[in-house]
Amino acid sequence: MNFITLIPAQTAQRFFLALFLAFFSTAVHCDVRQAMAPLTDPSANSDHAVEEALKASKALKPAEQLVLQNRLRLRQAAMMMINNQFSQAREILSTIETASPSGAQAGLLMAETFRLENNTEQAKNWFLRTARHFPYRPQTLSGLMSAAHDQRTTNPGLSLALYQEVETQSQFAEDQLSILRASGHIDPLAVIFPSEINDDVRKTLLKNCLHHPSLNLLYASSQLQEAVATLLQLQAQNRQLTEQLNALTQRLTTYQKQRSDIEATLSSNTHRLNSLKEQLVPNDFSPDQTRIRQQLTQLTNQQTRLRAQITFIDQASESLPGIIDKIDRQTRQLHSAAMAQLKGSQVDVETVLNKSYQAYLSDLRNLTAEANLQRAEIQISASP
Repeated sequence: MNFITLIPAQTAQRFFLALFLAFFSTAVHCDVRQAMAPLTDPSANSDHAVEEALKASKALKPAEQLVLQNRLRLRQAAMMMINNQFSQAREILSTIETASPSGAQAGLLMAETFRLENNTEQAKNWFLRTARHFPYRPQTLSGLMSAAHDQRTTNPGLSLALYQEVETQSQFAEDQLSILRASGHIDPLAVIFPSEINDDVRKTLLKNCLHHPSLNLLYASSQLQEAVATLLQLQAQNRQLTEQLNALTQRLTTYQKQRSDIEATLSSNTHRLNSLKEQLVPNDFSPDQTRIRQQLTQLTNQQTRLRAQITFIDQASESLPGIIDKIDRQTRQLHSAAMAQLKGSQVDVETVLNKSYQAYLSDLRNLTAEANLQRAEIQISASP
């Protein structure tokens, strides 16, 4: 049973005022404190303060202005309702765009103004209109429950139809949530982006995630996005490191082949040097002996260069494996760190999703059960 429908009108007014004032006390990020005051500062909770805030909000950017002005109008309408100024409240509420983030709350407050005036027909129309325009939301379905209860005595057939609407919507949303978790876990992308489940159900769940009282989906998603970006950068870096490793490995193979060729050249040159030395005649500076001495000098210099190359190759061959191991170790460490960040961020996102999912599912099940119970009671009372 919806307890709101069982309390006196004056108490209901106070309850709804407290409910909406509390709901819209969430801070809106902007640069004008004066525009925010009625939403965040209880001392600024007056008609004059709201009017001044509406004026100040005109200096904001269009998107901020839209959000803040609509919330201020909701606050203004709620304050009028507590003073029984229902017509004036409806005039204010009618200026709020249906497609805005405050559209659903404006529709519910509009319905409540009629309900508090005991105009159950108009209240029913607005509750139904809001529930149809913003389907599968526990808040709008609760409004339908109130309208259905108001009609139980005077029009039980209509009350039965309204309870059926609540049950149909809540049961459909439950079924969609079951699809979302059919694999055993919730895919964040299936909630954040359009997916196979009904888009209104998905958006309602996403809104609940974004407004979770203790967990920040935007921050967690941002961290997850950063982790994914880091991982992608790491993959690019890993490709570069792999190319470097391949180049170093290829160079090492080339050095080893060059060393074999140089050793063969050194051996051949040594034989030639020995042969030339045997042909050398001391103190003979004839053209042939001069040529032999020049060849000896050239071969000796070449041997020196070749031995220097072998020394370089040996040093490189000793250092390259260490460099390769170091690069490989750095790659694995970076990959491990990125995966840890990715896993941690994904856990945060999944925590928000799971808690919001369970809360939404619990609300839907309660609504389904209550609507089913109310329908059964009406049917039993109508039986002869």
